[in-house]
Amino acid sequence: MKRLLPVLLIAACSATRLTHRREGWSSCHAADPNVVQCGGKQVAQVECFQPGDEACGALAVRYADGERVFLARPTGFEPGQEASIASPTVIRPELASDGSMIWFKPAQRRDEYWTIFEPQTGVKRKVDGYQIFRIRERDPHSMPLWIARSPAAQ
Repeated sequence: MKRLLPVLLIAACSATRLTHRREGWSSCHAADPNVVQCGGKQVAQVECFQPGDEACGALAVRYADGERVFLARPTGFEPGQEASIASPTVIRPELASDGSMIWFKPAQRRDEYWTIFEPQTGVKRKVDGYQIFRIRERDPHSMPLWIARSPAAQ
């Protein structure tokens, strides 16, 4: 148990809450285009601004209540300013088939770490490449997010 405590502390310190926890997220699934539905209702939409070759210039989640949470974006970026994005901020963003997670690799990082965001809890955390491999292995039907454009960009 003593050995587990430092691991838990490190994991807790590496997580960041970007928004509040949302209720009513049961019986969820990912639907086209980049939508999370729970109990037949749309609860969130993932927005990939300026999609490119397996990449997004900016990545955000827009909740049904209107809140938009950016997971990654260039400094000063606002929706409608896609022309101002010089290079992608995330590569290989994907949405879990049950809508529970979004994962991506920050484009500027040269290490093995990826970012996972949980739309229901609002928590963002770093994981290593092996964890992403395991997630993809358990969820072969995850959706690539660079395919569909954000509604604001269409």
